[in-house]
Amino acid sequence: MLQLKPKLNDLMRCNVGDGKTASFWYDWWTDLGLLISVFGARGPGDLQIPLHSTVSSAAANGDWILPPARSHEAETLQLVLSTMQPPSDSRGKDVFLWRNGDWADWSFSKKFSSKATWNLLRQRSPVVPWCNLVWFKEAVPRFSFVSWMTVLARLPTRDRLISWGMTVPAACTLCSSGLESHAHLFFNCTFSSAVWSHFAGWMFSTPPVSPDSVITIIDRPYIASCPGAATVIKLLAQVIVYCLWCERNHRIFRQVSSTEAAIISRVGRLMGDCLLSLPPPREGSASYLLLFLSSRSLFPP
Repeated sequence: MLQLKPKLNDLMRCNVGDGKTASFWYDWWTDLGLLISVFGARGPGDLQIPLHSTVSSAAANGDWILPPARSHEAETLQLVLSTMQPPSDSRGKDVFLWRNGDWADWSFSKKFSSKATWNLLRQRSPVVPWCNLVWFKEAVPRFSFVSWMTVLARLPTRDRLISWGMTVPAACTLCSSGLESHAHLFFNCTFSSAVWSHFAGWMFSTPPVSPDSVITIIDRPYIASCPGAATVIKLLAQVIVYCLWCERNHRIFRQVSSTEAAIISRVGRLMGDCLLSLPPPREGSASYLLLFLSSRSLFPP
């Protein structure tokens, strides 16, 4: 039997009832898929069925009424139709079904699932170790976006601008020393290190030196065992990266600079605003905000 590869328009299938709704050429109502794809532009002429006909046009008095087969495709279609009941009013209306499995799973449902459809359409890639550091339920989109670009090293830092052939100063905007790269700007710069160090006593013993080290902190047993601690650390890391990037841009484009203390204060305010709106991670547990403000004894070195 003729085999067809799945296509995007194979997401919906029709169970033929009276055949008055299903399109003969453009709906998937046989195992061959869309018949217009099987027969091509010559199909309506070869089968003597107009392009916009319904399935009911191919049957009469309880039988299929196709002309004698003149091609391999027509022979295959007639073989398929010999195993199918012709449309009839007694079978009720046509029913359209949505695919709810993967391309290898030929399962369909009357209920549409955006998740299942998205999984069929998207191009799958291996799960990266930093995905939960960037994307999580409590995250703020603007913070997550900058963090995502940071992890991928796609922000227009000065080292990248120079690699593109642009004539710009190479020194870090925040500390005026060292090449401004993602690693330097957000973790190794003396300015950014001071911001990280201020919060180190609350969530971790020493400031992280890379996104990977933040993941290592989150995976520590005492963090994993404390409800909400991992979320607070992830959100804190994103807020710090976001504030450092904003400060860098303000200095370049507005000629306005803030002190380390001002950035620390801004991080604290943003964290408070974010955490105050979140319910406790578990019933009866401390709130996220209280967890952030709690003593460092909760998080030993």
